[in-house]
Amino acid sequence: MNCPNCTSDLKSIQYEGITIETCPGCGGEWLDADELGHIVRVREVRFSDEERRAIDATAKIPGIPSQEIERDVTCPKCGTATGPINYGADTGIIIDRCGQCHGIWLDADELEKIQMLVETWKDNLPEDLKKYGPHLRKVAQELDRADDVTVSRLPGVGSYINAVVNGILDVTG
Repeated sequence: MNCPNCTSDLKSIQYEGITIETCPGCGGEWLDADELGHIVRVREVRFSDEERRAIDATAKIPGIPSQEIERDVTCPKCGTATGPINYGADTGIIIDRCGQCHGIWLDADELEKIQMLVETWKDNLPEDLKKYGPHLRKVAQELDRADDVTVSRLPGVGSYINAVVNGILDVTG
């Protein structure tokens, strides 16, 4: 395969227990479908606090440069045009995903940025759950109650019938 940025031959390397392709010219990396998910779940590489602070500073991008969104990247695997995706919806890390084979092209250092970002999210999760969990549970309960329907008002069995119907709606909804 050739690099979609600089046309160098991509080289296979072992990374976090899987084989990915990397460009010796520009430092970009090609990951097949589901390989990015594997990499962020495995967490063999641990980043120092200094590295995390550095990625945190660069991840807070107020806007995304138009050249990141408007560029044409061709999938090195199947030749289809890729589409830009803002990783995590608002990180400012723009990755290029192939709509056909679902592979991902990452520019130089984007894989490490994503790994450090996910590592920080995971490390902060217990504190965030403690802080926001009660409010989120309250909102979820309110939404559940708002979705409940009343089918029967019969004394005694009405509440049972309503609970059964709402249980079925929860499963099928």
